[in-house]
Amino acid sequence: MSETNENRGNILVVDDNEMNRDMLSRRLQRKKYNVETAVGGREAIDAIKAGEYDLILLDITMPEVDGFEVLERVRRIYDATELPIIMATAKTDSEDVVKSLEMGANDYVTKPIDFQVALARVNTQMQLKESMDRVRTLEQSLAERNAELQSSNDYMLQSLESAARFQLSLLQKTPPSVDGLNIGWIYCPCDELAGDSYGVYELPDSQLLVYQLDVTGHGVKAALLAVTLIRLLNPANHGNVVIDAESGAVISPAKVISDLNDRFQINEESNQFFTMVYGIYDCGQHVFTYVNAAHSTPILIGANTDLVEEESDLPVGVMPQMDFTENRLELHAGQSIAVYSDGIIEAIREEDGEWLGEERLVKLLKQESATEATEILTFLEQEVREWCGDAGLQDDVSALLLQRR
Repeated sequence: MSETNENRGNILVVDDNEMNRDMLSRRLQRKKYNVETAVGGREAIDAIKAGEYDLILLDITMPEVDGFEVLERVRRIYDATELPIIMATAKTDSEDVVKSLEMGANDYVTKPIDFQVALARVNTQMQLKESMDRVRTLEQSLAERNAELQSSNDYMLQSLESAARFQLSLLQKTPPSVDGLNIGWIYCPCDELAGDSYGVYELPDSQLLVYQLDVTGHGVKAALLAVTLIRLLNPANHGNVVIDAESGAVISPAKVISDLNDRFQINEESNQFFTMVYGIYDCGQHVFTYVNAAHSTPILIGANTDLVEEESDLPVGVMPQMDFTENRLELHAGQSIAVYSDGIIEAIREEDGEWLGEERLVKLLKQESATEATEILTFLEQEVREWCGDAGLQDDVSALLLQRR
C-alpha cells in the first residue's frame, strides 16, 4: 500500500497507558491511517460495537477487562480475516503470545514497542485484509451472479416443462378402436421437448390416417415445428392439410407431403427439415398407401419379419416442388407394420458407442412377432433403454404399430 494514499484504513489502538496510545496514534496517523483510541477493554468493546475498523492494536495487560477478554468477545463476531488483531505483550510473556494466537490473534508486538516493527506488521495485516476483502467482494458478486443464473435456469426449466406439457397435450392419448386392428405407440423424448410426433386418426370410408415424423435435432426449435405439424395433420383441426376443405375428400399421401414440402422449405434461419412416413390405411382392403420421406424403413412383422422393400424420397423441406412416391403394402392376418424414428436404430450402447441398428431391431421384433401390439412396443422400449444403459436416450424415441388380428 503506497504511503501517499489518503486514509489507508481505520485502526483502533487499545491501551490503558496514555503515552503508548499517543505514541502509536501519532505515528500511525503520519502514515495516513485513521486512528481512534480506547483507554481500556470495556471502552474498546463499546467502540468496536459502534464503529467500523480495519485493524485493532490491543494491549493484553489492562485493568478490569484485559486484552484476552476483548479478543475472545471480538472473535465471536469477526473472524481473523474480517478484523485483524495485533496483540501487545511484554517480551518475557511468551505464554501470553501463544495464548493470544490460539484465541485468534493475527500477530503480536512486544513492549517496549519498536514502531518500525509494529508498522511493518500493521501494513502486512492491512494488506492481507484488503486482499481478503476483495476475495469476499468477488465471492459475494459471484454468489449473486450464481443466484441470478439459478433463478433464470429455474424459470427456463419451468417454461420448458410447461411447453412439454402443452406439446404432450396435443398428441393423441389413445388410438382409435377399429375392428380387426390393434394400434399402439411409444413416445420417449430425450429432453423436455421433442421433435418426434405421431398420429392415427379415423377418416371417412373406413380409412385411417397414419403418420410418424421426426424433425431434425431436438429441443425447442424441433418441438416448435413438431407442434405445428401435429396441428396441421389432425383432420379435426380447422386448416388441416389432410382433408380438402371444399369437397371433404381425403387428400392423397403424395399430395399431403408435397404440400408440407412447399410450406416448410429449409432456410438459413431455421436450418430445419423433417423425415416422415405418412399414409392412409384402408380398413376394408387392409392396404396401407403411404409415402416415406427419408424416414426409417418400416418393418413388416409376421412369419417373415423384415424391412419393407419400398421407394424412399428426400426429407420434407430440402428441395422445392418435389414429387413424392406412394408405396402400397397389404397387411395380412397376423401381420404388423412398425414405423419408428431413427432414435431407435441410432440408440448408442454406453460401453462401446455402437448403434442398435436395423438388423438388431428386426431380430428383436421377430422374437415378438406373435405378441399383441402394446406388448411388442413395451418390449421394444425396454430393449432400447437397456441398450443405452445409464447414459440414457441420446435422441427422441418413438414408434407406431398397426397390427391386423
